[in-house]
Amino acid sequence: PVAERIAALELAVSQERMARQLLQDEVLFLTDELNDLVVASEPQPENTREERAESSSETSREERRQMYARRNSPEGRTERLIDAGIEPGLASWIVQREEELQMESLRARYETGQSGSTADFYRDRSSTTSALREELGDTDYERYLTANGRPTNVGIGSVIGSSPAQMAGLRPGDDIVSYDGQRVFTMTDINMASLDGIAGENVVVDILRDGIPMQVVLPRGPLGMTGSRNRR
Repeated sequence: PVAERIAALELAVSQERMARQLLQDEVLFLTDELNDLVVASEPQPENTREERAESSSETSREERRQMYARRNSPEGRTERLIDAGIEPGLASWIVQREEELQMESLRARYETGQSGSTADFYRDRSSTTSALREELGDTDYERYLTANGRPTNVGIGSVIGSSPAQMAGLRPGDDIVSYDGQRVFTMTDINMASLDGIAGENVVVDILRDGIPMQVVLPRGPLGMTGSRNRR
């Protein structure tokens, strides 16, 4: 039917627009990060550098985090679709369907990982990092990451609607510290830890929210979230 073909075309166009917008957001964010690095490398009086770090740099980074989280929230994505000319009801359906498809993809990848191939893929990719972490131990490895300006927790960039992460109350901006008692530093660590044990069993996840330690309980498996690229 013509109506269904039009709806399918609108969905395809909106997905392409969203993909381009996400890339543009990421380019802007990385550009700001590079500008911060350039300014920080310029010779300045000590007090000026400290004032910039405390008042300008940190504030602007927090504003960018909030803007990025807003743009990628269901509300922000729906608004962008409506601004692109899509009817509000269809825009809401598209956002909901995207999240459903994302969770279906995560579950399919998780089931593949249970069979072994995905786990082997993760191990191959992270073998060097895992070896260094094993040799140093988690405490010294965390110091190593800090010294190199790398995140020591897994920041949450976005949460898929109706996912285990959302139902457990996880939010963009939270930091995941450990999964089922295992210290995690990257999304790969979480993926690997989730493949251990029995699928669906409850596991405790330690997080930081605004610097405050918290715990949530989730079923073992895909969480339904994406990691943040923000450096901490």
